[in-house]
Amino acid sequence: MTTMPAPLRDVADRNEAHVRAYRASDLIVLLEDPTTPAATRDAVLAHVAPWSDAFQRMIDVRAAFETDPQLKELALQHRQEELGHNDILADSHRTGRTPGWDPVVEAGAAWFVEQFRTLPGLHRVVLAHLVLEAGSLTFSNAGSLAFPGNAYFALHDEADEEHIEMGYRLLTERPQWRLDEVTELLDRAWQIITMVSDRIAELAHRDSAVPA
Repeated sequence: MTTMPAPLRDVADRNEAHVRAYRASDLIVLLEDPTTPAATRDAVLAHVAPWSDAFQRMIDVRAAFETDPQLKELALQHRQEELGHNDILADSHRTGRTPGWDPVVEAGAAWFVEQFRTLPGLHRVVLAHLVLEAGSLTFSNAGSLAFPGNAYFALHDEADEEHIEMGYRLLTERPQWRLDEVTELLDRAWQIITMVSDRIAELAHRDSAVPA
């Protein structure tokens, strides 16, 4: 990983603490548990699809609203590398399920979209590369255990690591950010990620429950 000055090391440590907590979330535990029924695992993929679609909107909005030339280039590169990954998810494991609209998932997605529309560029970097990509990597690692050989999860294991590193490199090169603002943003964003993930796990359990 990029050699980090002290303030950025504090950011990385805070983010890693959030990642560790996220690994204990309902969704990740469900995927990593070998006793989880196949129907429940399949339901996860169905209910994560709207979030995957929303991720495409998030990176589109980031690229559209970024005005700093260097950050715009990074946002466009990130968008290009993520383009169509929601379709890869859909094609990688057909479940035959069609998820309905869910207010919790939609609210979480809307929060991120609004942040990418309104926050300063370096804060967008934090959201995209330190939170969304770290969350995606954790989810993909768990998904690889639940769905061995799945093309979507294999793709993200490699790509997400590089995208996280991009974020730390950029924050090293551009230190015009405040530690208190960044840590507050991390704390809020991870709460949203966990809220959405717990809801997806809840929906998967609900939809795969055996009728009494």
